[in-house]
Amino acid sequence: MNTELTKAFDHTYSNFRKITPVNGFDAANPDNAMQNNYAWSMTELGDYIYVGTARNIPYSIFSNQIFGDIPIPEELTPENPVLRGEIWRRRKCDHHAWERVYRSPENLVDLGFRFMITYTTPGGETAIYAGALTLSPNLFMVKSTDGVNWRPLQSNIQGFSTRYMAEHRGKLYMGALPITGLAGIQLYSSFDPEQDGWELVDVNGDPDKNPRGNVDLLLSYNNHLYVGTGRPTGFELWRTIGTEPERDKWKLVVDQGAGDARNEHPWALAVFKDYIYIGTAIEAAVLSLNPDQRIVPPKGFDVIRVDRYDNWELVVGGPAIVPTQPVTGTRELPLSGYSSGFGNISNAYCWQLQRQGNELYLGTFSWSVLIPPFIPLLPEILRNLLSLNAKGYQSSLTDYFKYLLQADPRLSHLPLENVLQWVADLLMKLGQRTLGFDLWKTTDGIHWVPVSLNGLGNPHNYGVRMLFLSQNDCLYLGTANPFDGLEVWVKPQHCIFDDADETLKSGAE
Repeated sequence: MNTELTKAFDHTYSNFRKITPVNGFDAANPDNAMQNNYAWSMTELGDYIYVGTARNIPYSIFSNQIFGDIPIPEELTPENPVLRGEIWRRRKCDHHAWERVYRSPENLVDLGFRFMITYTTPGGETAIYAGALTLSPNLFMVKSTDGVNWRPLQSNIQGFSTRYMAEHRGKLYMGALPITGLAGIQLYSSFDPEQDGWELVDVNGDPDKNPRGNVDLLLSYNNHLYVGTGRPTGFELWRTIGTEPERDKWKLVVDQGAGDARNEHPWALAVFKDYIYIGTAIEAAVLSLNPDQRIVPPKGFDVIRVDRYDNWELVVGGPAIVPTQPVTGTRELPLSGYSSGFGNISNAYCWQLQRQGNELYLGTFSWSVLIPPFIPLLPEILRNLLSLNAKGYQSSLTDYFKYLLQADPRLSHLPLENVLQWVADLLMKLGQRTLGFDLWKTTDGIHWVPVSLNGLGNPHNYGVRMLFLSQNDCLYLGTANPFDGLEVWVKPQHCIFDDADETLKSGAE
């Protein structure tokens, strides 16, 4: 094994330091801490870094039977499920404890705060705007000017959540999304969301001259507003022809998933050395936007980059699963030499892209660690999904595992559930070193090296949900971990660590 791979299995070489002594923040309530599954959003205000949490994501997906009547593993089930999003904060460059500064009201059922941004109005008011994912069709957003006192903003926007907001030429833009599936494009703008409300951007014109699909990403770059949309025929990237959004004055930059319709969502976006990098995803690894084929086989993500002249090329990606014929370019071999997901099919999302200094970081979502908890539940899952005869199926499955495990005759006499549990435990034991998200980096966008291939040492960290660059150039990494609760890590640029207590301090690198 080469040196780079060896280091990728030891987080001490990553230059990231963990700054959450307790996973999920809440030291006083471990069950509540576990329910803070994801560091779903991040921003900063003054001396503090803020994290909006996602609550019980896998538990909510399975309990709402999005994939059918599938039992929920005990490891993913909280003792007392509470669907109330939380916001926590910590001083950026001092060793202070995390404190909870907001919790959604009891009468609102929400899965947490999916996006936060710090925005200054033309009148000079700077505030954090945090948008939640709710089970109500009206978008819910809160605002704070001091990070302690929060107030909800009135909205009649028909959207369950916002996944992205961006400032463009002094104005705040936001996309509203359905809870799942495909909806008509909902792009809004406001100079002051509290005083003026939100105005729907008019894109109701020629469908070949306006963005279409779900608004997944927004970017202000090179004096244009870019909109990344999710579509069942493959994601699209649009930009304004002029400086401001106008109906029928948009240019299609990337279409049809850059040659693969399975690239349905553009879920990561970053500018690095005059290129726009885009990372793709399929929702929940297998959940398609296509209403005629909601469940599709998994594939690894692709990475595409776009130059300042709107030419795109494949950076990471293999042969197309569902080939398309884009009108904006041609899918060629990947510049990096890596196939989709960096060669790992369980890397379903390129979930985050973020520049720090001369490096571009990429974080993934990997579903591999979800396999062991479901193995003991296989008979029930297949009985429910495939309507098989349970007794006959269990007999066949027992014979199969006896065949696989015949090296130890004692296993052949165990009940099926014991055999399955043994297999699950074995997979977790073997996977302690390799399960969990991937974190990669590059200095030129073509040659990539792994930073971590095992969730920074915790296989339960199945995703890099946030990469946030602070004003002092520290790179914050927030994990998705539905087993233990989220973690927050930081890599300094112009800061230094006190390794004795993992304190981050201001100073030269």
